[in-house]
Amino acid sequence: MITRKKKIILIQLTIFLTASLLLYNTYRDKNQKIKEEVKIEVETNPDTNSFSDVEYSGFDLNGNRYTLNAIKADFKTETPEKINMTDVTANFYLKDGAVLKVISDTGLYNNVTLNMKFENNVKATYLTDTLLSDQLTYSNTNAKLLLSGNVRGESINKGEFFADNIEYDLANKTLDFSMFGNSQVNIKIKN
Repeated sequence: MITRKKKIILIQLTIFLTASLLLYNTYRDKNQKIKEEVKIEVETNPDTNSFSDVEYSGFDLNGNRYTLNAIKADFKTETPEKINMTDVTANFYLKDGAVLKVISDTGLYNNVTLNMKFENNVKATYLTDTLLSDQLTYSNTNAKLLLSGNVRGESINKGEFFADNIEYDLANKTLDFSMFGNSQVNIKIKN
């Protein structure tokens, strides 16, 4: 019986030493690794305020409701009304019930005048019509949208067109097409 107790004690002692050795090897270098990985450098600019997941909403001077969303935004402290944005989506809820949706890579929002500028890969969708351009400027004071640079329009019902500039008057719901130089506006109308 004594030999059996000795074997049990020997097995328990072996298990205890193995567990202790495993715990020691697992946690002995942990403090050194943390010191190396915790080295974080933060770059801040005291003249710029940055934030993410931004949403602005309100009413323009014509009574149309809008929402403006951006993944990232920043502004300089000397001009806090000019908000620079990236990955921008804007929805204009017009009085007639239609929604004008504008998407762009970058944008500028003036939170005093409510004017907006969308740049880089601009896509505007209104009912069954789509407009693509390099830049879209929304003038709240004039109630106009100005699209410029490689403007292309597609309509499921009406066809397509190519122009250098398009001005859309929100109040009168009129489009004005223009080209630079001697070029002509190219319009393909569906029958």
